[in-house]
Amino acid sequence: MADNENSEITLEDQLHQQFAENDNNRSSVFVSFITGIIALFGFYGFVFVNTNKPKYWNFDIQEFLLMSFVTIGILFFLAILALYLGYSLRRDHFIVHNIRRKRYEEKTKEETEIKMQEVFGKIYSPAGKKCCDFLPDFYNLFYWLFFASEIFIFITTILKINEIINAEIPFCICKNMLFIFIILLFHIIFIYLTLKFRKCYYKKYRECARNMPDTQI
Repeated sequence: MADNENSEITLEDQLHQQFAENDNNRSSVFVSFITGIIALFGFYGFVFVNTNKPKYWNFDIQEFLLMSFVTIGILFFLAILALYLGYSLRRDHFIVHNIRRKRYEEKTKEETEIKMQEVFGKIYSPAGKKCCDFLPDFYNLFYWLFFASEIFIFITTILKINEIINAEIPFCICKNMLFIFIILLFHIIFIYLTLKFRKCYYKKYRECARNMPDTQI
């Protein structure tokens, strides 16, 4: 029996240590996200500025719309990645929270809560989060950044189409009207799915909270 208890304690220590290491490794994810979004907007901005500009590279409307589609598609993927990584970290928070609760267990639940708050404070509790903040701050920030960037791409795409229309190129617009409609429709779908996936991950978060003992949603 003693061996089993020691093995359980060792396993919990390893989980706690692994969580701390994973939490510290998020700085590398930060650099990757920042580098990726800067490069992405760099390419998009270059095509945006040089579309319908005969003196420069002179990208046509189809090339611009394809670049717009690729850009918002990558932003959508990054937003989902931020949701996945953020949810995974929050799930680990529940595991570590219950390991800590077990180590500081007192005679009553109230005494255990008081002891936990004395050591870790309320800020370390993963429960009770709303849909707007159930992700850890780091990933929540990037999710909203990617979502805002999708809105930005959608608006600038409409502005560029309007600019080409005002440049009196009706044949160009009529020829590409179906293509324009399809690209804008995909923009709207990506934006909608970005919000839809957040709602789905929030449901998973609540389900995870329900499955944890002594954890309030």
